[in-house]
Amino acid sequence: ITVTIEKGSGASTIAKLLYEAGGEGNVGLIKSKAAFKIYVDFTGKSSTLKAGTYVLSRNMNIAQMVDVICMGNPARQTVKFTIPEGMEIADIAERLVELGILESRTEFLSLCETGEAFSEYSFVNAILQSDDAQNRRYALEGYLFPDTYEVYVGASPKSIIAKMLIRFNEVFNDEYMARAQELNMSVDDVVTLASIIEREAKTADFAKVSAVFHNRMNEGMKLQSDAPLKYIFNTENVLDFTAEQMQVDSPYNTYNVDGLPVGAIDNPGNNAIYAALYPDEEYMEDGYLYFVLKSRDSTELVFSTFDACLSAGTL
Repeated sequence: ITVTIEKGSGASTIAKLLYEAGGEGNVGLIKSKAAFKIYVDFTGKSSTLKAGTYVLSRNMNIAQMVDVICMGNPARQTVKFTIPEGMEIADIAERLVELGILESRTEFLSLCETGEAFSEYSFVNAILQSDDAQNRRYALEGYLFPDTYEVYVGASPKSIIAKMLIRFNEVFNDEYMARAQELNMSVDDVVTLASIIEREAKTADFAKVSAVFHNRMNEGMKLQSDAPLKYIFNTENVLDFTAEQMQVDSPYNTYNVDGLPVGAIDNPGNNAIYAALYPDEEYMEDGYLYFVLKSRDSTELVFSTFDACLSAGTL
């Protein structure tokens, strides 16, 4: 169990920390606060207990724990890294290797693929219990929240992933949960939709793109997004897919599957998640069902309704 002793902590404070270290309802690192206090007073070690972060075990006796805490530990070197919005798990792993934070991608990708080591998170457990869990490329795709992180040098892949999941849990707050329920969407539905919005939209268009996808789902139409095709074929900067590619048999292919794909195709940021939950109301009411690039060289999107497309002869 990892415990952190703050500067200025006395023997009584440390005893309480060790006693409660197991969490509510669990056995702590020591069974008696009084026994710890008596020991450090009797041995004269009360004044030599040092602040720091320690990894202790219930298998250790009080004397062993006190020796570790009196020895102290040197400040551990940390490193910062930033994960941008819309990055896929495979690319995150590659970036961590390039930065020298991980020696290899193997363990990181394996942990993300199964997700089993993180089943204590309710949103991960929901994925693991779903009928199509085995059809996902990575169980954790969508949940490694893009942000700037600081980790200890030599941090394990598991601890790095846990930091990202904790951050996601902080962002997807009670308001978001309530809104998802109001839309009759699961957390995974929201994250999956947000991951597509992240790829399809520019920042100013997030809510409009979300409205198009919500309208299409409400009408029972397929999403027909190219973004999942890029995930399937691992391609970037491709504007046109062949008819054969658009019919590929994949649970991620929104030209074939009804509604949302089997899971997220990247790790969306807060703007995309917010847009998935709060689509543009005007575009929802006006029934916008389509959007395209203004031109092949442009990043601007043009939106249209069914009637507008029909009258223009583009359907």
